[in-house]
Amino acid sequence: MCGLAGTYAFRMDGRTDPDRFASVVRDLAHRGPDDEGIHHAGSAMLGHRRLSLIDTSSAGHQPFTDEEGRYTLIFNGEAFNFEPLRELLKKQGHRFRSNSDTEVVLHLFKERGPDFLHDLNGFFALAIHDADTDELFVARDRFGEKPLYWTADEERFLFASELRSLIGLGTPLVRDELSVEQYLTYHYIPAPFTLLQHASKLRPGHCLHVSRDGVRLERWYQLVERVRKLPPADDSNGQLHELLEDAVRLRLIADVPVGTFLSGGVDSSIISALAARQHKHLHTFSIGYSDDPFYDESQFAQAVAEHIGSEHHAFILSTDDLAENYLGLLEAIDEPFADSSALPSFILCQRTRHYVTAALSGDGADELFGGYRKHQAELRWSRPGPVELAVRALAPLWRALPRSRNSPIQDKVRQLDRFAELSGMDITERFMHLAAFHDPMASRGLIRDPGPLQGLKDRERMAVNPIAELAGLNGVLLADVCHTLPNDMLHKVDLTSMAHGLEVRPPFLDHRVVEFAFGLPAERKLRKGSGKHILRETFGYLLPTEVMARTKKGFEVPLLRLLIGPVSGLVDELTAGDLVHEAGLDPHKVNAAVSKMRSDAPGTSQATVHALLVYLSWWRSQLGKRNARV
Repeated sequence: MCGLAGTYAFRMDGRTDPDRFASVVRDLAHRGPDDEGIHHAGSAMLGHRRLSLIDTSSAGHQPFTDEEGRYTLIFNGEAFNFEPLRELLKKQGHRFRSNSDTEVVLHLFKERGPDFLHDLNGFFALAIHDADTDELFVARDRFGEKPLYWTADEERFLFASELRSLIGLGTPLVRDELSVEQYLTYHYIPAPFTLLQHASKLRPGHCLHVSRDGVRLERWYQLVERVRKLPPADDSNGQLHELLEDAVRLRLIADVPVGTFLSGGVDSSIISALAARQHKHLHTFSIGYSDDPFYDESQFAQAVAEHIGSEHHAFILSTDDLAENYLGLLEAIDEPFADSSALPSFILCQRTRHYVTAALSGDGADELFGGYRKHQAELRWSRPGPVELAVRALAPLWRALPRSRNSPIQDKVRQLDRFAELSGMDITERFMHLAAFHDPMASRGLIRDPGPLQGLKDRERMAVNPIAELAGLNGVLLADVCHTLPNDMLHKVDLTSMAHGLEVRPPFLDHRVVEFAFGLPAERKLRKGSGKHILRETFGYLLPTEVMARTKKGFEVPLLRLLIGPVSGLVDELTAGDLVHEAGLDPHKVNAAVSKMRSDAPGTSQATVHALLVYLSWWRSQLGKRNARV
């Protein structure tokens, strides 16, 4: 994993100042602490910060230029199948001067052109400049594991791993009010949008062709098309086992120490068990909470570690530990992102980095195999029985009772109320409501001058379009893979891991596993109220029965205790004064949210306040940097 940035001038007055560009590349050092390189050729400038994992020698230095001096590559990510690809390319006459996957990627491009992306098994954001034609090719991986931001005007094209790099290169700090509204509702901003009017995220599975004629956007990977071409599996359990085991094998390849995250849930336990069979002296890592047993799952992780024989590291956190790292997380966020599980993930990555440079994770399994409660609920909404009808009929009762995430009973009431509310909606409306952390109209009310409502609805339609591409539950799962997974889960993983120079590798997102999963009928995934049925059935022999029988529990954090306790002063600092007004928010509504959180009936208001703190902290930071540049 690395950090990258680049510019392309459409005309002479669009050229970027070299010193300013070098400063922006240096600011990506947290993503790549091991090396730095900058390359100028034709209309392009390419910058790279390196985190060395494969061929850690100087032979893997980037930007990487081929022996003829024509093509130059910057590559953030991994091509896990680089060894067989290199052997194939050698047979076709290619010569190599390093053992890095970067050189294999560049030679593969020379051999196949842009179609080479289909041959890569891994994750990436990359750019290749052709000095002969003065053209630039930029691409992002299939599922959005690695980020890429870009912008273009009449003078130049800019791209980078982080949004703040674009700001550093001169992208105007002008808010997109619809994006602010989406952020306050979902706690992330879905691609292709960003918080800024003049910047975009490159969507997963897309690429850009840049030349003096301008920028052309193209979709290079379409999951549904791939799934429709797959032959039916004769032995789906056996095929899944073979695919996932090989995905784990590939992601253990490195010239640095590799471990696994182990929460004690089904997904990370399967990955850790498979890794332990292939990797002697495996190190596993988990988080626990000393002050709040409701959120602590460390005992399950310990049980799995003992079962598979790993050397386990359990980082048990107090509320003070969370508070000490809260400001560090805010400073690491390059675009407002308020999934509160980023905080324990941030600390987990920080402490894991003391032992290993890369860690395998269980990310993606829930979206592929129906692991969330909402997936089980979707089947019940589509086929309601007496219990479902009774829950819906009791809607007034659930609304009258206290609801929050702060205790087991109130959390169950919250779930029942949500189920009753959503049962009357159609599948697409339900998807967007389930993706929301905050009521959309309440989010709109927090903004002083919100954007047009129709524009927001158009964006929502973009998110739910995948539901129609596959039947039933698989359509919902596809929307999760296209929307929630890259914009929330994978964004969180990249943000929190790269803040500490740690690479996270999710084997479930090997494209072979993903395509196989979407070729399965829904009944192989959900059965008898249990999600991820085929995973439990296929890998149950590897793990203790009590682990495989566990229901899904999110990577949650005692947020209320944190915000009304040790971080309370920061709440007051950020929500008082002119900053709220400068950030485009309604001060009265912001104060009301803070007051509710501090009342005897906070509900889920702490999540809203956390989102406001992240946004206000980010805006204050960017205003300060802009003023310093003036």
